[in-house]
Amino acid sequence: MINDRIKYTTYLAGYIESSPKNADNWRNIVYESLKNKDLLIYCPVRQEAAKTGKITASNCEYIKGLKQGGHFEKFYEAMWKIWFGVIEPNNNTELIEVFRAMRTRKFIDGNRERDLEFFGDFEAVIRSDFIVAYLPKDILTVGTHWEMFVAALFKIPVYLILPDHSKTDANSTMIFGNMLSGGQIFYTVNETIKFIKEKYILTEEKK
Repeated sequence: MINDRIKYTTYLAGYIESSPKNADNWRNIVYESLKNKDLLIYCPVRQEAAKTGKITASNCEYIKGLKQGGHFEKFYEAMWKIWFGVIEPNNNTELIEVFRAMRTRKFIDGNRERDLEFFGDFEAVIRSDFIVAYLPKDILTVGTHWEMFVAALFKIPVYLILPDHSKTDANSTMIFGNMLSGGQIFYTVNETIKFIKEKYILTEEKK
């Protein structure tokens, strides 16, 4: 049987809902620059479209409409699909146990390209070897902070890009969380890409 496990997995964390039309700008650069046979890249903008059948901007409007229309049962289902993928809702199970199982599966089963269509964002984060996060100062994001917190819980390094402010000006708890994860802080996408390529020896581009 062919071993098609991929050595490393990463997740591209950053704003989506607050500016969906621009959410893939930096992600496309990272995605194309880090293409490699040894790296599986989970881009939530690309995967959300595959999971929901809607482009990101349309899905954000759809979810916003459910919320504003008071359709919170459908809203919950739509959000669950984004965050948990194919996992069925079970209000009797503690999420921390679900998260632990996801992390265990990474080490037992490994990650394969075909797995991405089944992952929700939480599983993609938890089964990663490192996270790339992009946080401009004045763009609101909540999901990104969730993802960085979960990464820190599992000691998954977060390589945090602050494109328009220094770490001395950034939120103290965010910087502390980044340190807990074992990650580092960068100020440009290009320097982050260079660091990752060198650290994980990603020299041969994916064909």
